[in-house]
Amino acid sequence: MRPKTCFIAILVAAMLAVAGCLGSTSTVGTATTEKTVPVERTETITKTVTVTETEYIVNQGAETELRKNLTACLENLRLLNATLNRTSESLDELREKYRDCLLEKPNTAEESPPVELLVDDAYYRSVIESLRSARESIYVTMFLMKYDPTDSYDHANDLIRALVEARRRGVNVYVILENGIEDNRAAYDYLRSNGVDVVFDSPSITLHTKMVVIDGRVVYIGSHNWSEAALDWNHEVSVRIESQEIAETLLEYFGEIRRGY
Repeated sequence: MRPKTCFIAILVAAMLAVAGCLGSTSTVGTATTEKTVPVERTETITKTVTVTETEYIVNQGAETELRKNLTACLENLRLLNATLNRTSESLDELREKYRDCLLEKPNTAEESPPVELLVDDAYYRSVIESLRSARESIYVTMFLMKYDPTDSYDHANDLIRALVEARRRGVNVYVILENGIEDNRAAYDYLRSNGVDVVFDSPSITLHTKMVVIDGRVVYIGSHNWSEAALDWNHEVSVRIESQEIAETLLEYFGEIRRGY
């Protein structure tokens, strides 16, 4: 064989040998790659599953807490609605009562007792009529009660004598006079001698009231004393009130004065 030809043959053989080796190496490398890929994928899947499970547990806990809060909110809302309904019913009831109150005619005899203003000598004319028509009781507290039997035109005499006349009819008559007025002595003696229950108030306190309560309902109160000056000359003003409630209150006051507090 010619040397050139032999060289070429040897070169070709070497290339084939190299090619064979490379093929074997390539085959082994491919096999190794196929085995490695599943391991990496497995690790990736494992990590993913682990993260997903953790997130699920966390999300499940948060959802449970949210459900509890939602349930509590719904219960509070139910209670508020129930309270609102009761309040609404109460308001409706109050509106109805208020409407009925507006439509109801007031009992003027109890809520607004009749009051009559008595100026100057109007007082005498009203009181003398009430004293003469009294049937059960007469209570009088007076700062000045001046009795002058020598004066036939003195209106104070008329009122004082009306007390005695009422006592003779069986009416219970009680009188309290101011202790520090000397002019009250004549009236005190006259009333006492005719069976009227009359006393002076405590010396330590001035009795300045001018009050008459008749039959536990009719009340006279104001500035009028039982004297000729007050009944005929002075400017005086008093009121006549028809009220059992006011009369009872003043009778309690009368009792306190009588006991000297």
